[in-house]
Amino acid sequence: MGLPFKQKKKGGLLIREFSKNVDSDELVWHRDREDRLVKVRSGTGWMLQLENMLPKLLMPGVSYVIPKNTYHRVIKGSESLVVEIREGSFMKKINEKKSDHPNQYGAPEGSKRDKQLDATMDDLKSGDPERVERAYRRRERMEKQEREKKGFKNKPRSDTKKESYMRISESALRSLINDIIEEELSKKTKKTLKKKAEERGLTQGSVEKEYKKGLAAWATSGSRKGMGQHQWAMARVNSATPSKDWAVVKKSKAKKK
Repeated sequence: MGLPFKQKKKGGLLIREFSKNVDSDELVWHRDREDRLVKVRSGTGWMLQLENMLPKLLMPGVSYVIPKNTYHRVIKGSESLVVEIREGSFMKKINEKKSDHPNQYGAPEGSKRDKQLDATMDDLKSGDPERVERAYRRRERMEKQEREKKGFKNKPRSDTKKESYMRISESALRSLINDIIEEELSKKTKKTLKKKAEERGLTQGSVEKEYKKGLAAWATSGSRKGMGQHQWAMARVNSATPSKDWAVVKKSKAKKK
């Protein structure tokens, strides 16, 4: 018995055509050794069925993934079916699901970091003080582990103070979160932020507010791997300008010193 289709190769594609007159008995269950991406060029009424699944209508212009070693078959339609098939190593990128987290988090979908970040997001959204505290503690632990890895490098901006590299301990975490909630900053931090405000012609209050937003958003806003909470907050201040829609800094009416 011959193949139930005609096939030709064009570039990296296999162009396969099933005639509308093909015998349905020839469309047998089979499996392939490689992942395949099948895009329908033309044909109506045809269906694709994977093992243990109901048939799915094949739509022109739509692509379908057939995992390797998965039994499947096509079910005859009313017109001839033409598909283009890609297979091989290129499917690795297609099969890699993109993470919901920013790229700089370094958390591919399904990875340990991805799961930790998902748990952190859930805790923060809960509004439960204990869960919120747990979320920040988890994030600090995650980034501490990254900093301790061999070969870790993080080049800070020249205007980022040493204070921004503070590593918070679990015992100090509760106080930090309370500081955020109560909108209190240390004298040293206020002095640093005041200087930045004066140098850039911004109001001190808006710069402090930007810093607090950075502290609170550190767990969810896309800090780089290994980046501490204070470091992220100060980096946010350094890059904030009144023209950026995410920033809350404001220009000062006082003359710049």
